[in-house]
Parts: sequence; C-alpha cells; structure tokens
Amino acid sequence: MKVGFIGLGTMGLRMTTNLLKRGFEVYVYSRSRGPIETAVSRGAMEALNPADLAAKTDIVLTCLPMPDTVEQVYFGENGIMAGIRPGMILADHSTVGPDLSRKIDAEARKKAVSFIDAPVSGGPSGAEAGTLTIMCGGDQEALNRALPVFQAMGQKIMHMGDSGSGSITKLINNMLFGAHTSVLAEALVLAEKTGIHKEKMFSVLQSSTGNSAALNWVFPLIINREFAPRFSIDLLLKDMRIACEVARNEGMVLRVAETAREAIAAAQQSGYGASDVSAVIRPMEDKYRLIVKGESV
Repeated sequence: MKVGFIGLGTMGLRMTTNLLKRGFEVYVYSRSRGPIETAVSRGAMEALNPADLAAKTDIVLTCLPMPDTVEQVYFGENGIMAGIRPGMILADHSTVGPDLSRKIDAEARKKAVSFIDAPVSGGPSGAEAGTLTIMCGGDQEALNRALPVFQAMGQKIMHMGDSGSGSITKLINNMLFGAHTSVLAEALVLAEKTGIHKEKMFSVLQSSTGNSAALNWVFPLIINREFAPRFSIDLLLKDMRIACEVARNEGMVLRVAETAREAIAAAQQSGYGASDVSAVIRPMEDKYRLIVKGESV
C-alpha cells in the first residue's frame, strides 16, 4: 500500500519514520518545512497538498493537533476529500470529538471510501519505538486492510466499535490522564508543604495503590523541572473540554473530570499553555510561594 501521512509534529514524524523503516512508500504533507525535509531525507516523498497526497496513495493517515485543523485538512480547499477515490482508506490519529469523526466517515462513505477514527496513545517515546496503542472506530473490514500499516506504528491495535468509538475511547483515556496529573500536582505540593521527601514518596507510590502511568511519566518531569512540551497543557485542556462536552451531551456531569479541567485551565491562564502537562503544578507553586531546588516559584 502507498501511504500518505499529514501532520509531521511530535508524533507524526516518528510514526512516519517507522512506516519508512517497514518499507512503505510514503508521501507526506505538513505545514512546517523542517519536518518535511527530515521525512524526505529518510525516504519519504512530498505531496503538494492534501488532495495531491490522497490522489497518490491508497491509505491516508492524519495526525493533527486541533479539531479545526482536522476539518480544514479533510474538507478545505485542496483537502483530502478532493483527492480521494473509491476503495481508499482514511484514518485519523488525532484526538477529536466523535461528531467530527462521524462527519468524516459519512462524507467518505458517499465516495465509497472507508474511514477509521484511530487516535493513538503512548506519547513521543511510543511513537519512536513503534509501540503505540491505536484505538479504532469504524468498519472492521477496513481496519483489517489497514492493519499492516498500523502494525508498523503500534503494538496494541483495538477495534472499539462503530465510527466515533475510537475517538471516545481516547478522550476517556486523556480525561483519566488529566485527572491523575492534576491530583499528582496537588500531592507534590502537599508533600513539599509537609516536608515529605519527594523522591522517597515516588518510590513508595510506585509499589502502592497510588501508582499510575501518569505518576511515572509526570513525577520525574516535575522533580527535574522539565517543562518543555512533550504533550502540552493546551492540548490536554482541549481534550478535557471535548470529553466533558461529550458527557454533557449524554446528560452527564463528570464532577472529578470538570474539577481537573479547571486545574488545567488555571495552568493555561497562568501562561503555561505551551508547556508540558507537568507544568500543571506551576500555579499551585506560585500560589503557595514554594521554592523548588533553589528556584523561586
């Protein structure tokens, strides 16, 4: 299969590299020149625009940061939909709401094209290693055909159900991650205020019921004051907002998730939106005037 990949960001460039390593013929398109040049140096070919990329490939993958960008890339001028042909597969690895996934699916079906909402989890390290979890919504037969491509990028590939199911699953995952990260920040501030040795606490939590993937990812970043973006506050807040909106549309109020969303929004409002999710602790450090590793915060 000839593969098209749109969106060569933190995740996309690594995913594209793994496709090239597996021997796929890959066409790329992205807004930034640097990642395109890197991908081309590794064996990819550059497309003129999303429509041109779709016209040259059998399966088109997108991995984009915001829902508005996803919509533009699929439906805008020279978008993917302008270049597709019957029998193709489209797959979106972005984190968006189920309504957008279902809209793309409905439009694709009109042209006898299959669409899979296939968001990923595992972060940059999982994208680098090709060990991503890929949660898929849509037609099972289309997923079966796409499987060799997905297996070049991911280790666990799960069909979740009809169109939109993959998107909802990813939103639930990120909702949990946001809640875990927010309460972890509170735990660290409480430890600091009460004089608990944080590295020892980390060791204890790793073998206790307080352990989580968020703990193991975020705790070391906070301790080492590493706030360069891997997964930014802005993106996590977007995901939390969409998850809470999906719940409200179902007549639900997610009280814990809404509280976590407020904590993440506070970090954004304090100027940390472009920083890593580990920066969710910064507003609390500022509020309680803590000094961390000699750094006045």
